[in-house]
Amino acid sequence: MDSKAITDLLEKRNETALSYIKDMYGAGINDIAYRILGNRQDAEEVVSDTLFTIWNNIPPDKPVNLPGYIFKTARYNALETYRKNNRRKRSAVTVCIDELSDVAADGDVESEIDEKNLSDTINALLSGLDKDNRRIFICRYFYNMEYKEIAERYGMGLSRVKMSVKRTKEKLKTYLEKEGY
Repeated sequence: MDSKAITDLLEKRNETALSYIKDMYGAGINDIAYRILGNRQDAEEVVSDTLFTIWNNIPPDKPVNLPGYIFKTARYNALETYRKNNRRKRSAVTVCIDELSDVAADGDVESEIDEKNLSDTINALLSGLDKDNRRIFICRYFYNMEYKEIAERYGMGLSRVKMSVKRTKEKLKTYLEKEGY
């Protein structure tokens, strides 16, 4: 079943759409949640929360890119669960967010990332990057992957991955400053 058909089922309030979503995207949702939370049980809870959120938001939302909408919702739910569970602890997620804080003007990346305009601006920059640099950056900051893990996944040297992230962050900082952030 394709994304449009699933969206149509959701709009008709047909619960089988949730089964299709779980079958098609459940593993990806779980992977995103596990990378952020580091706990299988919490990751499974995020899968359920994501399905519940999608059920409640479609309609009125009608996403153009259903998989993107699903994974963005999953990431948001995982980060909210992380924040709730780890108010005082630091982990890879906090480190990733802290790494990006130096590219935003006021350093409050967590709240700014949720803003549509900043998201569009970042997407515009990323769409202009070559495939390898875009994948590396997304793996690091969307999937919260470690440098070594990215290098192994794409068969690259560790220093190449680190340098790619560093250069992309520099481009992002310059681009955000130019756009008024």
